Order: sequence, then C-alpha cells, then structure tokens
Amino acid sequence: EKGMFESASLGRSYSSKEYSALKEELRGRLFAAQRGARERNVPVLVIIEGVDGVGKDAVVNLLSEWMDAKNIRTHTFWLETDEEKKRPEAWRYWRALPGKGEMAVFFGGWYSEPIRKLCCGGLNEDDFNRRMQLWARLERSLAASGTLIVKFWLHISKKAHKERLEERLKHKNRRSFTPYDKKSEENYDGLVSAAGKAITITDRAYAPWTLIDAFDANFRNVAVTRALTAALDSAVAARDLSAQASSAAPGQTSPADGAGAERGDAAAFSALDAVDLSGAREHSEYKKKLAALQEDVRALTYKAWKAGISSTLVFEGWDAAGKGGAIRRLTAGMDARIARVIPISAPTDEELAHHYLWRFWRHVPMAGFVTVYDRSWYGRVLVERVEGLTPAADWKRAYAEINDFEAQLRAPRNVVVKYWLHISQEEQLRRFRERENTPWKQYKITDEDWRNREKFPAYMEAAEEIFARTSTEDAPWHIVPAEDKKYARLEVVRIYRDTLKKALKRA
Repeated sequence: EKGMFESASLGRSYSSKEYSALKEELRGRLFAAQRGARERNVPVLVIIEGVDGVGKDAVVNLLSEWMDAKNIRTHTFWLETDEEKKRPEAWRYWRALPGKGEMAVFFGGWYSEPIRKLCCGGLNEDDFNRRMQLWARLERSLAASGTLIVKFWLHISKKAHKERLEERLKHKNRRSFTPYDKKSEENYDGLVSAAGKAITITDRAYAPWTLIDAFDANFRNVAVTRALTAALDSAVAARDLSAQASSAAPGQTSPADGAGAERGDAAAFSALDAVDLSGAREHSEYKKKLAALQEDVRALTYKAWKAGISSTLVFEGWDAAGKGGAIRRLTAGMDARIARVIPISAPTDEELAHHYLWRFWRHVPMAGFVTVYDRSWYGRVLVERVEGLTPAADWKRAYAEINDFEAQLRAPRNVVVKYWLHISQEEQLRRFRERENTPWKQYKITDEDWRNREKFPAYMEAAEEIFARTSTEDAPWHIVPAEDKKYARLEVVRIYRDTLKKALKRA
C-alpha cells in the first residue's frame, strides 16, 4: 500500500453541504465535456477498478446519471459466458469497444481477473506480466487510433477495508461473481500488491491510471468526475488543434511514403519473383487428388471440432488469382455447420467508426469451428497503404498489431493459415480479358481491378514487406503458385490438411 497508493489512502472527505455546492457545477462540466468529445467523434473508454468495498458500482451508476446515457454503454465482465470461453480472451473486450463519439465503461475489464488471480495464486507472475503487456499493447493501439482511455483505481486503507468487510459479513451483504472474488476480498495486501504490479506495467501517457481516494463517497465522486472531465477536455483540445493544423497546411498526403512508385533496386529480387509458377495438374489427376484431400480435411476438421481446435484461414493475393475458387474447393471438404466464409470488402460506416481490427474480431471462430477470410486485415498494409487511404504512421504500426492479433488467434493450440495466391502479370492480364469477354464472368472485373493492375509494382513491394514482417513460426505465409488453378487448389487444401494434422498431434 505504501508509495503508489499512499495518496489514495488518506480518507479525505466532503461534507454533504460541500458536496451539494459542487455537484451541479461538476455535473454540468462533465456533460459538456462528453458532448464535446461526441461532436468530435472521439471514442472514450473508461475502466473502473479498485479494491472491494469502495463503491465501484456507485461510480458506474453516477456516470450514467450525470452524462447523456444514450451514448454510454456499461459492460461487466465478471461472468464469462460459454461463448466467450470458446474464443480468445480478448474477443469479449473487442466486441464492447466504443466507436467514434461513443463511450464505453468497463466495470471489471481486462485487469480484474488477472489481478485477482495473481493475488490468490491462480496465476504465476510470468503469465501475469505477459497478460499485462498484452493489454498495454492493446491500449497503445487503441490510443493511436484515436481512443481516449481513462483508467481509475478506487482505493481505501487496509483498516477501512477491514471495517467494511466486517460490516458486509455482519449484514450478509457479500457477493462473489468468480471463484477469486471471495479470496481476493479477504487478502487486501495481496490484491494491492497485484494491482501495483499491473499499474506499473500499464500506466502510460496514452492510457494513464488515476488513483482515487474512495474512503468517502462524496470525495470519490468529485475526484472521478474532475479527472474524467479533464481527460475529455484535453482530448477535445487535442482534436481541435489537430484539425487546425490540418486546415492550415492543406495538401495531399503522399501514398505510403513512395509506395506508389516503381520498385527500386532493393526490391528488384523478391520472394514472389522466386516463385516457380510452372506447376500444373492434369484434369483426371486433379479430380482424384482433390477428392482424397477433401476427404482428409472432412475427417480432420471433425476431429478438430471434437478437440476444440479452431481454424482461421486467410486468403490474400492478386486480383483474378483464383481465391474464390480455391476457397470453394477447400470448404467443400468441411461440414458446412462448422465452417463459414467471411468476404471482406470496403468497411461499413459502423466498422469505420471502430479500430480497423474490430470488424475481424467479430468473426473470430469458436473452439472447433473454422472461419475463412476472403481478404483480411492485411488490407491495412496492402490496399490502404498503396492507395494512400491510411496515413503512413498508421499502416507502419499495423504490422506489430497484426502479429499480436494472430498470436491471440493461435493461442493456445488453434490454427492460423495464411495464403497468398500468386500469378504473373501476364496471366492476370489474360484472365482480366477473359472475364471481359465472357458474359457470366463480367461481374468479376471492375475499373478498380484495372487501376490496381497499374500499381502492380507498389502492391508487390507492399506484399514483400507483409511476408517479411508478419510471417511467424505459428502463423507463416504460404505463397501458392496459382498460374494453374488446379495446382493452386490442390496446394491450398493440402497445406490446410497438413497444418491441421500437426495441430491435432500437439493436442
């Protein structure tokens, strides 16, 4: 308790008269600050944490009462649902993140369980530190995308905590939502020690912790309100300053630091240049091998379903490389009840209001299920980069964010398979013309496809950086020669079959 929590254990208070004199002004300023953030489309995430007996629920209710409740969503995370248990830990939090102009209040967010588990011996310190680093990276990513993060730790002294616990026991007013609630409530020193470690690791300028003296409800309410108002006002001022700077220096942003230019000498020889595109399969051989591979996949995906091993499959590659055909042959070997294909196109207004990974987290498969992404989050560092749709600082940061995302998809034993279907420019041109000249294929060719083709060198350079920076041991890239569609389809199914075999052996 000493040091970090000292100022939050003083037991300061306001009399009812003092609180009444402050209340209306504080409420008005908070409401105005919220409105300012909403008008500037600032997403706001408020996290309420603290020791037991400090009135965390009262603070959550106060915020809903004093602000415009239409734009606030309160989320509690004590009880993990069966659906949440079957997905990566972060899934439940990503679904609740605020969009532009919205505010989310996390009551028992991503800090609550690990702090209480560490306190009670249910989590070792190395695993605790890894989880704290994960949340710190998530908060950095959210803040960089424009989210205001305000974190409160409500605190009281050990003596006050003991007295309040005894009072609750006397009146049988005690609630336990998780197996660790009761133990952590009785272990003040352990809880404070775990909280101190969490705050030390995750207290950053972009997501600072505010320690609140919660001995007196009036003082607690005033302190929380003032701190949140100040954070909202600062975010509004920063957004206005940024807008002024942008209007004072108009001009187009160069796409991707030169990504639209011809490839230089450094990129003259690449992994894609080295791909052997000569592979081909005869029709009779293709049909026989495809049927055998699909039968293998059917059996393996059923075993994976029973074992609770999920699969996330990502398809990227050149326009007209045959991604759709490969996906159809792959999923034909799966039970339709456990597999689904998510086609990714331009984001909707709702998706644009959130962090770019939000829309992909929504489709993360449950344990035992398969999700196939036809195009994916790599659009951030591919089309958005080349077309200048995203500032360079944002897409450069995305490589680390994507690696973190895929590591969470992969843990603890799930499968992530990433395909890049590769064809030559000459073959792409042939397929484009074939689409134009075939009535039932004309819907597949658009003006955008031709524009993308003109930027082939820039896309090539972006793809090379994707392979170099996001091909990890657990989620490697598979560059599939697709000059011959039959060969590519067989390779796609074979790669997934072999990956699933390995995963089942490890299980």
